Amino acid sequence: MTINIASGDLGILKAGKYVLCFAKKVGSTYNVVWSSATDFLESNTFSWTPQYALFGTNTFRGGVTVKADTNVVPIGLGSQSTLDNNGHLGDPSSSADPTSITLINNYGSIHPGVSSVCTDINGNTSTNPIYVAENPIVKGSDALTPVESVMVWFDQNIQTSTMFSDSRSNPVEIDLTQANTATRLYSDEIWTTPPLRDALGLLPFLTITAALTGAVIAHDLALKISAKLTGVYSNFTIEVQVAADKKVTMIYGQRPNLTAAASKLTRQLIQASSTVDQLAQFALQALAQCQVGYTSFDAVAAP
Repeated sequence: MTINIASGDLGILKAGKYVLCFAKKVGSTYNVVWSSATDFLESNTFSWTPQYALFGTNTFRGGVTVKADTNVVPIGLGSQSTLDNNGHLGDPSSSADPTSITLINNYGSIHPGVSSVCTDINGNTSTNPIYVAENPIVKGSDALTPVESVMVWFDQNIQTSTMFSDSRSNPVEIDLTQANTATRLYSDEIWTTPPLRDALGLLPFLTITAALTGAVIAHDLALKISAKLTGVYSNFTIEVQVAADKKVTMIYGQRPNLTAAASKLTRQLIQASSTVDQLAQFALQALAQCQVGYTSFDAVAAP
């Protein structure tokens, strides 16, 4: 996602020593600063991959940095880990809930916590806490469901991994359950969504629409397609939008800030039918990797 800040607001925020903050939703809750930055500029890019880790902690307290008191285990959606009576998390195994991370608690009172991988506005990748249960759970199980929704706001005297329980001042919530990318503009202390062309800085080269036989996560599908955009295709970007009726739209465009020569070459490539065929093939391969089929698939190149 891209967070743009108007120049006038940038100066005010810097003078006030504000921090640009991101948090990720788990269930219906935001309560940990996933990433924070003081060196934000007029345009800032933040991204993540759906990779998680599970831990337990003895404490939830607003304004305090998260501390894992158990061992930390990498875990994926649809998996579970057992906290034994010694307070040790075991290796993950499959669970019955494909959308959640399940903690089987044989230990006793504990606050479950989840971490996730993100790439901050400076391009540094790390695994940071995104959630800690405010109330401890007793023996039993707890399903933790990360949601592809991110809250962004400006704050003072706060840092990455800080827990909070009160509402944040003037945040914007960005729902990415149906899309893999988003742009927001902060101007005159108001959050707005720029028009698509302004957000992407380009017109789409190729638009693919498909009716799917199953559900996909837009961010996951976009990551799989992006991984294929190498070599002569490295100057292309992909945006994915998923509708509730299992219809997906995949939009190929040109990477921003290319040199004039690179931009010209990319535009020449898209005129070739072989390029259209290859980009469509990338989309089909990514759908197969997501283990979902389709009942219709249409690719339309821009005139």
